[in-house]
Amino acid sequence: MLGKKLLKAALASTICMSTFISMVPVTDIAKAEASSYRITYQLPPNPEKYLFLNVEMVDILNPQTPAQKLDYAQKDYLMDREGDTYHKLSYDLNLKFQSYKKGFLWNMYHFIAVLPPHFPANSDLDELNKRIADPNISWEERRELEQKRAEIQMNARLQPLVDAGYVKWEEIDDGIATKEFVATVLYRMFNQVRPYHGGIDLKDSEDTAVRWAVEVGLPGFVVDREGYLYPQSPLRKDPGPTEYVEEYAYDRLLPFLMLIMPGKKTSTGWEYYQIKLKPGMVPVRIPDVIQANGEPVDPYSNAVRYTPAYQQARKKVDAYFISRFAQMLDQARKDAKKPRAWDWSRDLIHHPKFAKEIAAYRKNKSSKNLHAVYQAVRAHYNLSLQQDSAANIKSVLDNVK
Repeated sequence: MLGKKLLKAALASTICMSTFISMVPVTDIAKAEASSYRITYQLPPNPEKYLFLNVEMVDILNPQTPAQKLDYAQKDYLMDREGDTYHKLSYDLNLKFQSYKKGFLWNMYHFIAVLPPHFPANSDLDELNKRIADPNISWEERRELEQKRAEIQMNARLQPLVDAGYVKWEEIDDGIATKEFVATVLYRMFNQVRPYHGGIDLKDSEDTAVRWAVEVGLPGFVVDREGYLYPQSPLRKDPGPTEYVEEYAYDRLLPFLMLIMPGKKTSTGWEYYQIKLKPGMVPVRIPDVIQANGEPVDPYSNAVRYTPAYQQARKKVDAYFISRFAQMLDQARKDAKKPRAWDWSRDLIHHPKFAKEIAAYRKNKSSKNLHAVYQAVRAHYNLSLQQDSAANIKSVLDNVK
């Protein structure tokens, strides 16, 4: 039971690109000169657990070649669908779009990029565009034509996903893209290159796709301390149920698929994008590794960032993570292929794979033997940040039966 509680708490954050990171003991401390700020920072031995990337932070060395150039963008669709309402509620409508089923699928279609759009044989978009642009038609007729164009453009993107087997028409409606819906689509896409290992024992879902999403560490699939995911809720950065959508978890999903998963679709399957960090980019969130007076630092606070201590800390943090970027990315990709340690009793204490190392540790409990167990566990499992330390493994060995 203790093992399960330790694990469930550990899985409360995503391994890569997570916003909420627990601080580990600092490796260096600098005191702010002539200010009231005490700056502390850490250079962790497992920097890949702190990896944070957006697509804008990297150069793609093997970019995708879209099947067809599509000039009709998300904004065009929403303007056709909503009319004048879009200009008044653009933020709300864009948020709703990306977090609802059709919007999520639209974005997945453009993420894949190589599936040709499927326009009906009898559709003439050029003629439709001319009719919409005609100044002599009535407002009502123009709105009807604009909504028709929106439907044609949306269905042209949905049909290829249906044909590929990623989603079924009966699953598509105007509802929220829940965790279960997102997991189902992505599992169908990636299960051949990233199979489910098993061992994720959610209290509220036995669905393989949902458990797979937790195992992979997809952003937005956070399990609470009791083992509940709430699969019918929207994606969230925090555990627990909600009826309201938030943009962060959906924003983080595509970068994870593109940069950590083998997210480039080819004629022979999925492969990794080759990426290079852009000059000046640091692959970590500064508040995750630098603190001011014991709190995550606000890197945009002039009162903090112009202190000599903060500038010194930034220089060391930037150099540390930038120089290790290739290693961090490689390890994060390897970790995303591994199973999770969920029940420590089952997955470590009584797992035959670790019997030799555990026996050696219990014989003399030396730091050398503890390190051997820790490295064996780390090599086999995709550990969360909270799990990934020799101290945590020692606690498990000493307390879990």
